[in-house]
This record gives sequence, C-alpha cells and structure tokens, in this order.
Amino acid sequence: MANLKMSWRAWHKWVGLFFSIFILMFCFSGIVLNHRRFFSSCEVSRWWLPNAYHIENWNQNVVRATLPYESGLLVYGQAGIWKSNSDFCEWEDFNEGIALGIDNRKITNVVQSGDGKLWCSALYEAYCYDNLEERWLPLELPNNEERISDIALRGKDTIVVLTRSALYEAVAPEYKFELHLLKTPKAYENKVSLFKTIWMLHSGELFGCVGRLVVDMVAVALIVLCLTGIVFFVLPYRMRKMKLAEEKRKLASWMKWNLTLHNRLGAGLIILTLILSVTGMCLRPPLMVPLAMTKTAPMPYSALDHENVFHDKLRAIRWDENMNEWLISTSDGFYHLDEDLLNAEPEAFAPNEAPHVSPMGVNVFTRNPQQGCESEWLVGSFSGLYRWNPQTGNLLDWFTGKPVERSYGRTVGFHAVTGWSHDLTCTSNEKPVVFEYSAAPSESLPPMPEVLQKQPMSLWNFALELHVGRCYEPFLGSVFSVLFIFLSGLLLTLTLISGYIIYRRTHKKIIKTK
Repeated sequence: MANLKMSWRAWHKWVGLFFSIFILMFCFSGIVLNHRRFFSSCEVSRWWLPNAYHIENWNQNVVRATLPYESGLLVYGQAGIWKSNSDFCEWEDFNEGIALGIDNRKITNVVQSGDGKLWCSALYEAYCYDNLEERWLPLELPNNEERISDIALRGKDTIVVLTRSALYEAVAPEYKFELHLLKTPKAYENKVSLFKTIWMLHSGELFGCVGRLVVDMVAVALIVLCLTGIVFFVLPYRMRKMKLAEEKRKLASWMKWNLTLHNRLGAGLIILTLILSVTGMCLRPPLMVPLAMTKTAPMPYSALDHENVFHDKLRAIRWDENMNEWLISTSDGFYHLDEDLLNAEPEAFAPNEAPHVSPMGVNVFTRNPQQGCESEWLVGSFSGLYRWNPQTGNLLDWFTGKPVERSYGRTVGFHAVTGWSHDLTCTSNEKPVVFEYSAAPSESLPPMPEVLQKQPMSLWNFALELHVGRCYEPFLGSVFSVLFIFLSGLLLTLTLISGYIIYRRTHKKIIKTK
C-alpha cells in the first residue's frame, strides 16, 4: 500500500507538473472556442505560427470563388472580398462596411441580382452593397441570432439567406426578408451521432448558455488547480533559502492556504473535471471514429432535442433551374425541395446519389460551366471535388473523371478543396483553377500579393488549432499529433484521479488522528 501511495503521489506531482502547461493551453483556448462571436474581432499574426499556417501560393482558403464584376473580378474567401482583374495582378480591398476582424470577414458566397445589387454572406451577417455609399450594409433578418451559412439567387429577383437552422427569402424591389422554417421530411428519423452529443456536452452547448458557462467555470477551476499546484511545488524550495523565521512562517501560511484551495477545489469539482477530460479525449482519434458512426435519439430537453429537425444543420443552398428546385446541403446530407419554401417538404437524396461532403462543410457549390454539362454541379469540400448530376444521380470525381462508387469518404481526402474558379485568364488555355487548403492550385498563378499574405488568423481559429493539437504537428509529427488529444485526456484523467485518491487518503488520516 505504501508503494502504491507513493506511486500515486509521484504520478500526480511529476506528470501534473509537466502537463500543467498543456492543461492551461486547453483551458484558455476552450474558453475562446466557447464564445466565438465575443472574440470575433481578435486576430493573431500568422508569422508567429508554424509555416503550415502561413498564406503562401494561394492556400489557406483565401480564394473560395470569383464573381465577374465591372470588367474585373470579385475574389472572396477566408480573407474577405477583394477586387481584382482576370489575371490576378491588381488587388483592391472591397470589405468596407463589413465588421472588423478576420473572423467576421469569412465570406461563403457573393451573388449579383438582376438589378445589379451585390449580396454576400459572411459568418455572422449577410450584406448588400450600397453603390452610393460604397460600402456593405448588413441585412435585416428578423429574429436571427444564428450564424449565416450561405446566400443564393433564384432567377434574378429572389434572394435567399441560409442560416444554420432556417431560411430568409426576399423578392425585388422591396427585398423584405421573411423567415421560413423547413418542414420535417417524410419518414425522417430524428437521430444524431453520438459524437455530436459528446461534442456538445464537452463544450456545454448541450445545455445552452448555462451549460457553456458551467464549462467555462470548470476551465477556470483547472487553471487555478494548475497554478496552485505549481506554487505548492515551488514554495518549499524558496523556503529553504530563507533565513528569517518570520518570513518562513508567512510563506508557510500562504503555502497551507494554497494547498487547501487546491485540495478543496479539486475534490469539489472532480466529477465535472473528469467529464470534461473524458469527453474531450473522445472527440479525436481513435475514439471519435466509432462515436461518429453511432446514432442515437437526441437527449431529451437538451439543445439537440429541437422541434426544428434542421436546427444547426443547414450549410449551403442553390437554385437548380433544370429541376426547378432548391438544392440544400446539410450536415445530414443533401435535400431538394420546390420553390415554395414555406410549404415545400424537403426530400433527401439517397446516399449513393449525392456527393460526400467533409464535416467541415461545402466550399464549392457551383454550376459546371463546361459545354454539355449544364445539368451538373461542382461540389467541393475537404473530401474532394465532384461533378454531380442531381437529376440522374451520376457522380464523377473531378480529378480522375471516374465514377464515385461509394457515398462516403474520408474526412480529409487526397484533395482538400477550398475553392474553384473558371474566370481567370492567366492560366493555360484559361482552364478552371481548383484551390486547396495546403497544396498549390491546380494551375500556375501569379505570385500572391503581399496584402493577402499578411492576412491574420482569427483568434478563434488559432484557439481551435491549439485545442485539437494540430499546431503541435511540426514538433510531434503527424502520427503523434493525431493521438495528442486522446493521450492528453488520458493523462489529465489519471492526474485528476490520483489527486483525488491522495486527498481522500490524507483526509481520512487526519480524521483518524483527531
């Protein structure tokens, strides 16, 4: 028993001390992740980060798509909207009016209606460009508090803004937006992946704002536990160097208070801290794979138990003139419905009749401009780029031209596609250009302008890379960085358990002495 006791103490002391810096990083980054909108104006220079995060050779989703405009192009993506020419040699900022902060300037789509008005969808707002003021003006979307997913045109006079859970439709010339909730599809089975349930439990979002605040409180508690643990380790060494008895007594009193706070806080929140640790290690390989494949009914009275079955699931929308229907990408797959958004009932495409989309969402959703391909759509994500005919269900890989036999794929494919354009004249034979997250574009382009290379990363995205361990890949290697979260969760869990065992044994010993 004595050896076991010493082993628990040694584990809690040395592993906890070594791992405390990572725990602090998890806690600070987790708080930022839990309040994205609050930190949306905060940015981090990419030059402080590993080379993999630098914007070079048109990577990092800087170009999502292009739109012909005033004898030139509007180029948009993760760095906002820019005016350029068709050979990508001239660049002008076109973000006036859009909220400051790179997170606020993540543009998913830009369209132009028949009356010449420009419309765009950013992360938190949808905008219309005022030609007189030469600035973007936010649209009035009644009762909307959600993030914006997309914006699209039907014909030349109807604008539809897609949020994460609903649609807003407006018709020229008034452009007064009205809210539409999609109906529940026939034979719809309301189930969610176990992975999403655990994900929302980990962030506290499963129980709304109160849940997030509780998780923030636990994160602050873990920060205090780390700091008090480090103080308790350092103080004895400092006390040995002191000569005055009075100074030693004051330091001893402070050390006693510090240990009492450490013990009581750790023991009092042991259940919550363990839940946070265990759920966190489930969100990355290897545990995330079986969880993502397991679906269950939503937890009653939680944020997942919503009367709107499309709550937080809508990702992209386009109007198909050939089918005379809307095509909608969701986290559950693709749906189609007719033009009457208020009364239409969405119908799901069979899994083998729609392209696989990475969980990170659709990045390319546009008509195939090639002659004879008028019925095809190009659908691109981190899982690849596909030619899709929704009328026939034909699905071809863009890069190989071969049929896609399976409806599923890897989370990140061989081509992590982030953008596509056929408006450039600087490529050989004016070929379309496919942009990827980390690889060079499919066609040679002019060097990137310095103003784009200097675009920062949002604090939220930096916190995400830190929280999931991807930013450690240059130091740990690709294999170990994938397992970093699982191993970190395991170490944190054992550190918390060892600390609680030591506390209980010490507490019992004190009671027996009394």
